[in-house]
Amino acid sequence: MENTLTVLQTFTYEKGNQECTCHEIIEFTQGDHLHILEDPFYVDHAGWYIAVRKNDTDPFYMSIPFIDEKYEDRSLYTEMDLELAILVHQHQIDQSLIYKNKSEFLYHKKELDQLMMIHPKHMLANKE
Repeated sequence: MENTLTVLQTFTYEKGNQECTCHEIIEFTQGDHLHILEDPFYVDHAGWYIAVRKNDTDPFYMSIPFIDEKYEDRSLYTEMDLELAILVHQHQIDQSLIYKNKSEFLYHKKELDQLMMIHPKHMLANKE
């Protein structure tokens, strides 16, 4: 698994149970980054967990099955997933120009712009 996952769709994560002082609901929005910090570990009767950090906040532990679920439902992308999606939309833009399809062009241009804004490499370029 890559060290950083990018959020494409908003979701929440409930950390701890409601009886615990550590209980917190953490909201992830499009463009947030989930940094994987350590090796996973197993907790009896709870399952697999891993240390993560949302953007530049303090680290916390997250359930690995939850991360897998969000990856499977395409709420989280790896950098390679983002690069592939960018290439697909660039190709679709080229095709829409060839076939003079304005609505397809506008749709794929909008999707491409959103992906470019949240891609880690492009974010670094925009800050400089």
